[in-house]
Amino acid sequence: MVWVAVLTAATALLAVAAVDGGGIETDVERIGRLSDSFACPQCQGQSVAESNAAVAATIRQHIADQVAVGATDDEIRDELIQAYGVRVLLNPPASGFASLVWVLPVVLLAAGAAAIAAMLSRRPRGPDDVSAADRDLVERARAARSA
Repeated sequence: MVWVAVLTAATALLAVAAVDGGGIETDVERIGRLSDSFACPQCQGQSVAESNAAVAATIRQHIADQVAVGATDDEIRDELIQAYGVRVLLNPPASGFASLVWVLPVVLLAAGAAAIAAMLSRRPRGPDDVSAADRDLVERARAARSA
């Protein structure tokens, strides 16, 4: 039961953390958020915001220009995908084969929780589970050892 409570608490904390804080986002914050959501096409595993590569600077400038003219996040995203391909997305789309990236960790977490629950639910053998034949065998062994 303790593990179920811990898992429930962790899930609740993740749900609360995932909820947007609400507030109005400034253009600078929006540019930063968008820059963090795109991968540098030249760098391995770095976002556009983190990279010092020339192509990352170009993408950051493009994002800033598009935000300034009032483009939506989806429009900016679509333009960058068209220019650099789906590899420019740090978070893969939740459809098709790429959906495994989102589904597989949840399935593995559920399977792990089920395995832990099964292990914890097994009752260890205690003295009440010993048969009369087993007790007799132990007594004979003790008697033979003492003699």
